[in-house]
Amino acid sequence: MREKTKTVLFVMTRLPFPALSGRKTSLYHYCRILSEELGYRLVVAAFLESEDDSLKKPDFIDKLVVLPKASAKDRIIGIAKDSVILRKKPMQVSLYWSPKAKKIVDDLVKIENPTYVIGDMVRSMEYIKDISAFRVSDLDDRISLRYQRQLETDIDGINPYGAFLNTVPKMVRKIMLIKPLKIFIVKNEINLLKEYELEMGRVCESTVFVAEKEAREFNKELRAQKAVALPIGVDVDYFSFRETGKQGNIIGFLGAMSVAHNENAVRHFVADIFPIILKEVPDAKFLIIGGGASDDLVKISTEYVKFTGRVDDVRDYLENCKVFVCPMTFGSGIKTKNLEAMSIGLSIVTTSIGAENINAVDGHDWLIADSDDDFAEAVIDILTNSDKRILMGKNASRFIYENFTWEVAKNEWKRLLDNNVKL
Repeated sequence: MREKTKTVLFVMTRLPFPALSGRKTSLYHYCRILSEELGYRLVVAAFLESEDDSLKKPDFIDKLVVLPKASAKDRIIGIAKDSVILRKKPMQVSLYWSPKAKKIVDDLVKIENPTYVIGDMVRSMEYIKDISAFRVSDLDDRISLRYQRQLETDIDGINPYGAFLNTVPKMVRKIMLIKPLKIFIVKNEINLLKEYELEMGRVCESTVFVAEKEAREFNKELRAQKAVALPIGVDVDYFSFRETGKQGNIIGFLGAMSVAHNENAVRHFVADIFPIILKEVPDAKFLIIGGGASDDLVKISTEYVKFTGRVDDVRDYLENCKVFVCPMTFGSGIKTKNLEAMSIGLSIVTTSIGAENINAVDGHDWLIADSDDDFAEAVIDILTNSDKRILMGKNASRFIYENFTWEVAKNEWKRLLDNNVKL
């Protein structure tokens, strides 16, 4: 381990611990790699989400500063003024803007004098864009693309306000969810996000995506070679291969249920795919692993559909499943849930959206199906064919070990930062 002579300031909209969701897992390992493996002094400035506990900070974060959120009233005013009337910045950015938080970040820069400053997705970029350091816009994926796909797929279920919606009075909430208003808000947000993503790409010294395809397309739009792919990985020691499916015909899904594409996937599976499966496999159960489900979503529970809520160790639940499904109809980037399930040796049935940017082989490492009938047929095939299920699970695990370890991410972070210092 080299001496920590250089500092990285990482501004985030959530704590990177515990690693219980896709994005938190990425941030956790990015921080671990930067500090423990690459030897940078790591300072994290982050907002808190519900259930976050700053006292559980891992040792590899040298300094943690909690940022204050603006009041709900100030955020509503900011959205109305900056995102709707003036159209200066996306709602995703307005929701997380706080002058008090900006002052704290600026004071941190004066004290810590970071060599590198990293922003977590577009929500953090207002805090780092004017800092005199090597700035990395860690966009993760094209959220504008994700919103566009959701608009085309799930306008009734779309919530463009995220968790913020639950912080406003019920009457205001009803107004915000009126369909014509939602459509206007989402279309406006897509346009603002596209412009803002490119603006940050021009401002920052580098932009990071998890997928090579998105980095390549972003550079084409930017007309510059500033975006790089920094793939996420799987802790293959933690998600090690194991025997699965010992508890019967359990079909698993994993994800934070407060995220729109996960909720949509679950609703779609329960309404349109699962009934087809039950006709052929009447004792099948659908297990949704992960917290954040709304009261309305939990209402779809039956003796065949179960929500676990937030769990301490997802492996114990995944191990009980015979097949893992990712019936996503919109999204972008790389689906961490698929990588983790594959790593422990589960057979996967996914859509083309769920499979995007992973490059596993259909029919060998997993099964890809986009129509409801084809998806159901693939799940039934796995549930009723033990030899195929076991072989495909082994292939899936081997694919992850060969292509998606955090060693790849470490090498890419090293290459990006070692040779790129803003003087």
